[in-house]
Amino acid sequence: MRISAWRAALRIARRDALRAKGRSALVLAMIALPVLGVTAADVTARSGRPTPQEQATRLMGASDAYLTVVERGWRVQQAPNTLGNVSVVSRTGPKPTPTEQEKARAAEPLDQLIRQALPAGARVVPVERSANSVGTSTAHGQLAVETYGVDLTDPAAAGLVTLRGGSWPQAPYEVAATTAFLADSGLEVGRTTTLVGTDRPLRITAAVEYPGALDADRLIGRPGELSGLLAAGSDPTERTGEPDTPSWLVSLPGHAEFGWDAVQRANEYGFSVASRAVLADPPPDSAVPLYRDHPDTLGAEQADGLNRTTVLATVVGMALLEIVLLAGPAFAVGARRSRRQLGLIAAGGGDQSHIRAVVLAGGVVLGGAGAAVGMVLGVVAVALGRPWLEARTGARFGHFGLEPADLLVILAIGVLTGLLAAVVPAFQAARQHVVAALTGRGTIRPPARWFTLLGAAAVLAGTALALLGATSGARTRVVTVGSMLAELGLVACTPYLVTLFGRLARFLPLGPRLALRDATRHRSRTAPAVAAVMAAVAGAVAVLTFQSSSEAGEREQYVPSAPAGAVTLQIDSRDKGDLRGAVEHALTGLGTRADLNAVDYGVCDGKPGSFCGRITLRTAAGSACPALGGQKEDGWGTRISAEEAQRLLATDPRCHEGRAPAYTFGELIAGDAAVLHNFLGADSPEAARALAEGKVVVLDPGLVKDGAVTLGLVRFGANGPEGNTTSTITLPAVAVKAELPVARAVLSPAAVAKAGLDLGSAGSVWRPAQPPTPEAVQRGAAAVTTAGAHSIFAVETGYRSGSDSVVVLGLAVAASVVAVAAAGIATGLAAADSQRDLATLAAVGAAPGIRRRLSGFQCAVIAGIGVLLGAAAGFVPAAAIQRVQNLGKVPFVDPTGAIDLGTHPLVVPWTYLAVVVVGLPLLSWALAAGFTRSRVVLARRTD
Repeated sequence: MRISAWRAALRIARRDALRAKGRSALVLAMIALPVLGVTAADVTARSGRPTPQEQATRLMGASDAYLTVVERGWRVQQAPNTLGNVSVVSRTGPKPTPTEQEKARAAEPLDQLIRQALPAGARVVPVERSANSVGTSTAHGQLAVETYGVDLTDPAAAGLVTLRGGSWPQAPYEVAATTAFLADSGLEVGRTTTLVGTDRPLRITAAVEYPGALDADRLIGRPGELSGLLAAGSDPTERTGEPDTPSWLVSLPGHAEFGWDAVQRANEYGFSVASRAVLADPPPDSAVPLYRDHPDTLGAEQADGLNRTTVLATVVGMALLEIVLLAGPAFAVGARRSRRQLGLIAAGGGDQSHIRAVVLAGGVVLGGAGAAVGMVLGVVAVALGRPWLEARTGARFGHFGLEPADLLVILAIGVLTGLLAAVVPAFQAARQHVVAALTGRGTIRPPARWFTLLGAAAVLAGTALALLGATSGARTRVVTVGSMLAELGLVACTPYLVTLFGRLARFLPLGPRLALRDATRHRSRTAPAVAAVMAAVAGAVAVLTFQSSSEAGEREQYVPSAPAGAVTLQIDSRDKGDLRGAVEHALTGLGTRADLNAVDYGVCDGKPGSFCGRITLRTAAGSACPALGGQKEDGWGTRISAEEAQRLLATDPRCHEGRAPAYTFGELIAGDAAVLHNFLGADSPEAARALAEGKVVVLDPGLVKDGAVTLGLVRFGANGPEGNTTSTITLPAVAVKAELPVARAVLSPAAVAKAGLDLGSAGSVWRPAQPPTPEAVQRGAAAVTTAGAHSIFAVETGYRSGSDSVVVLGLAVAASVVAVAAAGIATGLAAADSQRDLATLAAVGAAPGIRRRLSGFQCAVIAGIGVLLGAAAGFVPAAAIQRVQNLGKVPFVDPTGAIDLGTHPLVVPWTYLAVVVVGLPLLSWALAAGFTRSRVVLARRTD
């Protein structure tokens, strides 16, 4: 086709777009909406991913490197991308035989060892960080904070924190506080706070924030001050003499860089190093000893990156497919509305290629305009929503990530997908008969059977490819291609599915019957609109299903220490004050108190005749899960294969899926019936009666046999394990169910004494009707600290979603908004295409209410079929990504026989699906019926 013909086609398309402004605006919205989402996601991802230099500045300020001691006398290996996290550092194997050189290194003062490990002329600034949180006074009571020690006025520290108010600490015992701490504590710049165990007030002179941790509660003082206060105020037996994590900012003279060779030299002296130069230009993997000697480390990093890439590629691929499907009905309706104009082109001598060019030119014009509008709106949306995004993710953007290459690609994709969306309408318009086009009469063709069968095959093949391919090496491409293939297959099946739904028309009242028959008759218009709604809903379902599954897995991994909302107090024997009274005075509405004790065998008090021992609860013979024996022990669990775990769960009732809770006061505790209610949630009258009768109330049925439980007693010998003596006692018991088995068995104090056992550490549990407020928690913590410095006060808040869950939920909400908007736009186009039908109804005397209801049901039919198909289509990518997440998970069995698969289950968000499947068609019906004109607009048959 000649260039001049394309120019004419583009002019016709531009003029047609300007003439039909309403339809053009809907087409622009169709294309702009997904482009807006893709642009916003790209800019947000680019902005939220700090560059290597930004990462370095957040860790080491303006210095050249961040030095951390691992252990003197060790040679360590590290990854180049170490960011001050010792967990990524690997020792070179078992501790080497101490040579004279290693002995000398371990005995040398730390400052001398640093000088040997660093290049000549290096200047260091100490950074102190306490590994454990400490309590500090607040306006409400007491709050746990992290303490840091660094000279924020030193040029090397520039960029570590951002000053939001006040001035840098310069005088003794002045500190900077993070804005999160000030908000939580009720304090402000100029007020003072005092660390628990010290009596020196700290004056807050600055409000600061860590760009990478906006929600951190931290106090930053000058080097040596906070650590010195804590060391002086602590028990002499607990003093460490040095900061928990000794680190230093390293600055080199001139423009020297801390290269990979310098990093490896520091590794020889037992230091890990985060280097600004190495982060910006990492060495090849072959030059990294850690990857050479431990290839599994590199494989794990690559697997994590591949999982993230799989999720991203699948979401982006589905979004691009959604653009095509959303724009398809717009061009189909546009071609139908322009039938007479296209017929005139054919009557004037134009062939099919010219007609196709006119429709395709409309795709180029409107696709380019829509992509440009969507891209600009996406950038503006991120700019305006930046504070909200940063607050939700807990980190500042490193920069505003406008990547020209990405934006040009998005713009090109918008134009291309607009062109692709016009392909099918272009070929349909080119095949129409000239006379039918000029008279405005359309032809009805049944859906091609081969096309439907091809679509069904694509659905099956795409689903299998996505689910089975999630375990392959190239799973990123496989999952993306499989998900898109399955959705395209559903699109191909849409005309046939619309026909099937049309068979239900005879069972419906007049309004929905007419609407459903109209949708079946005009499949060329209905099918693309249904596909558009399906694509939008599929994206929303996929995102929310993935989010629900991830959160369900995290929720299962959470180990509560008490029932949600319960207040617990663990009393240390060194504290002699009335701690229970202090808690009840500080907090109101706690309800009934339950006092309890741990149960011990022997008391190590050094008195004559005293001894130390241990109590074990023995599983009854034949009640233990078989997986507990004959396997390799791995810390606190027993590793088994995934196949063996599934077999045991399916065939052996002694094994059950789950995870043992944390035993806050020990496996065996002593208390009364109030403990059963407050701490365990076991309100059975049988349990209370058994406890009063001196029986053991057991929450693990596998411990009871023939109405008794066996306790194994181990008395420690003076000469090591060889001198231990063992014995057993059998006590009457009853097994009951509990809401939260945070202990395995309960005895009454009288039963403990009768059995010859001892009452150990004490505690109390309250279960208020309403969980305490954050301010009340701070008051309680302060009250306990005042009465006794070693006891532990806590409130069980239950599982809370992390920032990632909030972000994913935000994506799900955004996808839902896109689904509603897509349904509204697509059904609006379908309603615009039905104006002649409405005029016909008016001509035969139909009341305005009938026309309104007909328009509403037309939109509801399209939305209803679309949401049903979209809900099914969204499960494919969600299930595939969930399988990717579960790769490499190794199940293990805890001592109670609970098998923790370590995987995330596939959780279907039924509530959300019900709202979408029912609510979206109703909303579409209401909008269409509400905005349909009551006044009849007469139109020519050729219009």
